[in-house]
Amino acid sequence: MTPTIASPSGRTTLAAAILPLALFAACTKRVCPDDMVLDSQRSQAGKVAFCTSRADRSRTTWIQFYDNGQHRQVCPFLGGRPGGVFHSWHKNGTRWLEGRYLNGLKNGRWAQWSEDGHPVGDGEYRDGALVQGAPVGTPATCEAVTW
Repeated sequence: MTPTIASPSGRTTLAAAILPLALFAACTKRVCPDDMVLDSQRSQAGKVAFCTSRADRSRTTWIQFYDNGQHRQVCPFLGGRPGGVFHSWHKNGTRWLEGRYLNGLKNGRWAQWSEDGHPVGDGEYRDGALVQGAPVGTPATCEAVTW
């Protein structure tokens, strides 16, 4: 006997109901880095993804998307605080900001580019404070993400 499920128009086989879901899953691109799994309870399809390391649950990544599906920003976290290399892109896909977080604060060199790819800012940060160069990284919102 073939399993069936109730539908508004009558009865549908379970296989026929699952097929669209399987096709959707096969057609969607992977959101999280290879060594991470998606936290589907915290993520919002097409808006944000919360990813957790398979090997080290203290390593996580928050990914924000534009409405067109392009990445907007990728924030790495370590122990619930921003930690690691931050990347963001303009809506047209060109890089926007790059920098590093250490213990939840901007640290080291941060750089910013215009939509047409020209450098527009470069600053050196220590413990979240600008110590040399121009202030950059204002659009980075990792500090506001709660894990």
